[in-house]
Amino acid sequence: MIELQTAWGWPVALYLFLGGLGGGMFLAATVLGLVRRKRHRRARAVSFWAAFACVAVGLLSLLAEVVLPGRALLVWQSFSHLSSWMALGAWGALAALVLFFVTAFLTTKKTSRLLSIVWEAHPGLRGKVRTACSLAGLAPALFLAFYTGMLLRAAPGVPFWHSALLPCLFVVSALGAGTNAVTALVVLTGGARKVSRRRRRIVAGIVMGAAVAEGVLLFLFVATMLQGGSGLLPTQQLAAQTSAEMLLSGGCAVPFWGLVVAGGLVAPFVLSALSLFVRGKAGWRILVFGALLTLVGDCTLRFLFLHVGASADYVGQAFLAIL
Repeated sequence: MIELQTAWGWPVALYLFLGGLGGGMFLAATVLGLVRRKRHRRARAVSFWAAFACVAVGLLSLLAEVVLPGRALLVWQSFSHLSSWMALGAWGALAALVLFFVTAFLTTKKTSRLLSIVWEAHPGLRGKVRTACSLAGLAPALFLAFYTGMLLRAAPGVPFWHSALLPCLFVVSALGAGTNAVTALVVLTGGARKVSRRRRRIVAGIVMGAAVAEGVLLFLFVATMLQGGSGLLPTQQLAAQTSAEMLLSGGCAVPFWGLVVAGGLVAPFVLSALSLFVRGKAGWRILVFGALLTLVGDCTLRFLFLHVGASADYVGQAFLAIL
């Protein structure tokens, strides 16, 4: 019987997903605004608000892990110990919240009108401030996508997370999820009518490329862990192998192969390819369906990675007992 880590539960998994999704959505919406400055304003505004909400809800779920009095000090430590990834992540999330909110506020017409006196006194200032905030928000957005992987990699006691491929996988996953989410919002807000078929092919190509990149990184990561990881001690190698086997053929095999691989990678790739040959609204609907599947797959991936984390100490004792 293998003892799995229990220090981090589902709230942390939800934070890892929502933090990465929020960063990916902000990045995708900002790029969309730079490429199509005068179009899709409604979709971009909704995307910015959604990115802000993702980070906010993710942080609230993370606070659920420190409800015990003995863990309350972690809130202060998260901001004061600047040498840890937890502290860097806390400050990065705070910066993201501020910049995401300001960008969403200025992009939305109804809320931006609250500062009409300022805009009337300084014509053109609103656009400049909005662009400056969105560009400034790119750094914390990308950091959030990267940090969610580094938070696991830096955590002690779980060799399955100790790989340089993990942050790369989470970054690609977050960017893909963000692009899919913004694409779905463009369609749902009616902006797809203004997009040519050629641009839709570009969007489908980006989605397909993200699915391939994530699939390759996921394969390399799991294959590496099946071989015992890199630079790990023998007891740690056994723990990493145990976690990987749980994903591939153990108790987590069904959600891994069904929701992550088939539903979150293969199906979106196939649907995006299919949308290239379907005209009109039907093609966009296919892309939206694939986008939703991607979000489900990426969320499941975070939950599974936390669930299969085998403790190196327990596995090490079992390994020594065999010897």
